Amino acid sequence: MKRTLAVMALLGAVGLANAQVIENPILKKLVEKGILKEDEAAAIDEQLAQEEAEKAKYQAEIDKTAMEAKEKLGKLEKKWGDMPALKGKFKKFEIGGKAYLGYTYQSTKKEYSKINDSGDFEARRFYFDTKAYISDKDHIRFTTDLSAGTDYKLKIKYGYLYKDISDLIPHTGFEFGIAHTPWIDFEEHSGWWYRSVDKTFIESGNGMGLWPSADLGINFKTKTPYITSEIGMYNGEGYDKINTSSKNSSGFHNSFEGRVTYHVFGNGDKKINPTKDQYANISLHLASNIGYNDNNNGTYTNHTNLNLYHIHAVYNHPMFLIAAQYGKTDYNSRAPQAGDGYSINAEVRPFQDWSIFARYDYWKFKDGYQLEQVNNNKEAYKDRKAYYAGVAYTMNKYVKWIANVAIFDYKASSYYRSNSDIDKYNNKNDKTLYMLTAELSWWSYCFLYVWEGGGKLLKYLNRKLIKNKHFHCIMILI
Repeated sequence: MKRTLAVMALLGAVGLANAQVIENPILKKLVEKGILKEDEAAAIDEQLAQEEAEKAKYQAEIDKTAMEAKEKLGKLEKKWGDMPALKGKFKKFEIGGKAYLGYTYQSTKKEYSKINDSGDFEARRFYFDTKAYISDKDHIRFTTDLSAGTDYKLKIKYGYLYKDISDLIPHTGFEFGIAHTPWIDFEEHSGWWYRSVDKTFIESGNGMGLWPSADLGINFKTKTPYITSEIGMYNGEGYDKINTSSKNSSGFHNSFEGRVTYHVFGNGDKKINPTKDQYANISLHLASNIGYNDNNNGTYTNHTNLNLYHIHAVYNHPMFLIAAQYGKTDYNSRAPQAGDGYSINAEVRPFQDWSIFARYDYWKFKDGYQLEQVNNNKEAYKDRKAYYAGVAYTMNKYVKWIANVAIFDYKASSYYRSNSDIDKYNNKNDKTLYMLTAELSWWSYCFLYVWEGGGKLLKYLNRKLIKNKHFHCIMILI
């Protein structure tokens, strides 16, 4: 009997020794409910434990390498502490890009326009963007813009130094160089999210048709929860016509432009996401472009002062957006930029990743009478209207697909007296576009360490860090 009990005790001890202990509480519950077998749960638990151990091992290796690198740098700084090259370093380096690719089928009233209907694939825009941070906020930005027209032209869209001056003026910094103008980029990131379909109302050639989103100058930017503002002084012609600034002007001829916005919900100092955030903004936008370059048949020889008065309001809920604006120019010219008008746009997001949008623009030329020289012929219009409607699908954070229709309608001016002329110019520039767009964007963040004069340190860090692939991006400058 004693021998039998001893054998049973020994077998029980062996069984306990071989029992698989499950540590993960979720796996334990799954076993209790019969969803997983005990051996299956034990295998998963063991795999998770191995992964945690591997992560801890990698983290310890990273910490050790960082400490060794810090000690190595300390020795170099002691040895060459008087060398300025060892003092400076970029904290962060960002690179990114955006492209608008698509297909457009254009239909016109051929009897009047003399243009055949046509469909073409398009590379409408390519942006390549870089930012190098020289402190937490201060950075240098360089952005190229490849745009399509009669041919492709590569331009510098942005090229500026951003300097934070919050110690001098609270919540403020400035861009110096080819910098943002105060309005367009703001609207593209709050009120009109479809730049790949058309530009904002004040920039679009089918709307007000004024200056673009960047110019050579200086722009002061202030951000607080309830009030944001931008105030800038520029050459006035825009980044795409920088070299035409003053050849035919004399004296002071710069442009002043400013925006002030009240943020109803107090999120003016935050980056907003229209599908997640609720916001409401009311903005006043003013500009005085002294010696504005009127495009006189491509010569840019006329220089007349242009003053802009512009108000805008937007309300966004994760399910929908509605925005409206009114603009008027005081401009002693018969050019298309002289006049007043308004724009309304809305967006509904019925399902996740899907949205339906629409926009209406109306621009009335000065005194109902616009006169423009086109190919040695004078063309005069009373007003123009633009209608947009479409649907968008966000496939992921890199790709958005958009399908839309855009209709443009011009009305002839009372400058024409004969019915044939009125009929012609009521229809000559009218057109309908059927568009499919792929909006592509990507962004990458790199941490950039600058230890100039440390060739041995470069090899050391390359071997220890880059080879082991512990960092998404590491750049070393010597």
